[in-house]
Amino acid sequence: MVDIKKYGIEPFGAVPNERQLNHYYMGKKAFFHFGVNTFTGLEWGDGTEAEKLFDPTELDIRQWIRSIKAAGFKLAIITAKHHDGFCLWPSKYNEHSVKNSPYKNGKGDIIREFTDACHEYGVKVGIYLSPWDRNSEFWGTDEYSEFYARQLTELVTEYGKIDEIWWDGAGSTETVYNWGHWAYIIRENQPDASIFGALGAADYVDFRWVGNELGFAGETHYASIDKKYIKVETSRELNKGAAGEASYIPSETDVSIRPGWFYHKEQDDTVKTVHHLNKIWFESIGRNSMLLLNFPPDRRGLICDIDVNNAILSHRCISKMLSVNYAAGAQVTASPALMPELSIDKVTLDDNDLFYASAENNCVVDVVLPEKTLINVFTLGELVEAGERITAFKIEDMSDGNAELLYSGTSVGVYKAVRIKEKEYTHLRLMITETLAPPVLRTLGLHIFEDVEDENMLKSKNCDLATLSTTKMEYSEDGKSVEINFGGIYPLNEVSFKLVGSAAFQIDAFDGVRYRTRYRGRTEDGSVCAHIEPAVFESYQIRIKADTEIHKDVPMSIKFV
Repeated sequence: MVDIKKYGIEPFGAVPNERQLNHYYMGKKAFFHFGVNTFTGLEWGDGTEAEKLFDPTELDIRQWIRSIKAAGFKLAIITAKHHDGFCLWPSKYNEHSVKNSPYKNGKGDIIREFTDACHEYGVKVGIYLSPWDRNSEFWGTDEYSEFYARQLTELVTEYGKIDEIWWDGAGSTETVYNWGHWAYIIRENQPDASIFGALGAADYVDFRWVGNELGFAGETHYASIDKKYIKVETSRELNKGAAGEASYIPSETDVSIRPGWFYHKEQDDTVKTVHHLNKIWFESIGRNSMLLLNFPPDRRGLICDIDVNNAILSHRCISKMLSVNYAAGAQVTASPALMPELSIDKVTLDDNDLFYASAENNCVVDVVLPEKTLINVFTLGELVEAGERITAFKIEDMSDGNAELLYSGTSVGVYKAVRIKEKEYTHLRLMITETLAPPVLRTLGLHIFEDVEDENMLKSKNCDLATLSTTKMEYSEDGKSVEINFGGIYPLNEVSFKLVGSAAFQIDAFDGVRYRTRYRGRTEDGSVCAHIEPAVFESYQIRIKADTEIHKDVPMSIKFV
């Protein structure tokens, strides 16, 4: 971390700790959801699954790590225990684990293989350990926190260096956990490990949820936030943050490369394309967040080729863009610096220890290129050790001497990547118009991004989600409402069903925290074909509510058309 005080610069507001800053610079992290759910086809097991079901036939975790390293990921997280309570290591404290499975005749240890592979390939290690355990006889009792503490201790003391512990919030509103004790175990045994979490864990976490599982941070997105929004998981505030708040807790944008978090064969044709992954990069890393992309291993214990190939090709697109910074060869001038050694020329040198500090609250940066240059991306970053200071900025094209607005934004933070109109520019201007304190910039870049063709990004087009084998429908006792869980995140915009007679109805979509109403209507003959706005939205669960019974004998249809 840069020592800004030697230049007489005082931090403004909340600033990162060293753990947070190190993870920010990783940018991309990989997630691996693997466990007994892989073999049952479920997303959330209930803890009654037989251990004998877990039997990967060709498990090669080194293939996982080689693959994600080739795609530019710096850290990998594995679901050591998901909500079903099945442990991927031979825990001494329960029987619902790999030690009672056929894998290696009960002598296997997936976490050992995982950590060994990460250490071999120089990838940092993350462990997901769900606080919710639907198998444990102790869950929901006073004994559970100590039971969990013992399992956590096994993981942070027996597998070498751990770089992140990931606490899922699911189930956390249903019982009381001793979060402080658990955090102490991590800090005592793995002092450099970061903690991701929410709800009751909010006082101990380094990173927060981005507020959705769709792969985007808000266009306005600050690391600083009021902790109360983490404690109650308010999606809008998690997705946005707020300038000048007391806590610096950056987000991880967690999303799966497939509709589901665990592997389902029927989702082989719905893997996110290169174009879609590029879009996610710009809307996560390019918006002051970190990307956490899930790769679900299949029943063999391998990452499928299409998942790997798409991730690698996306990485190549982004790497090619970032390999040339046209601002580095330009004449860059700016409003007066706080002192000569903090001049604007430092921001194009790709050195995290160098920066520009403005002497004024608002400032103007001009970038004059030596010749007409094709540009379509403008990147910018603050020295966040001095705080997130920028609250409004503009990018203008000055090539013909007149100011043409290309982009108007708010937050910057560690990194902002803005797509601008593609053309040949000779002069671009950055105007920082509103700040909480004089801006301190670490990076500035001009790039050309070459996207791939949209390879039918929405491959689920005309696929009827109601007929998927992963889809589960749960009707209310009176038959007037039904919850439909698709077992993955899919785009949809048309819902058809039949009611018993005329009635009013509404369709709600679950956003990860709560249902939000997407459509209200009325039918006179009982037939409903609702076209939902906006034209495309994604969800993994919807709910239909009506004033009369929903006809179970007439097939329901849910599509993106």
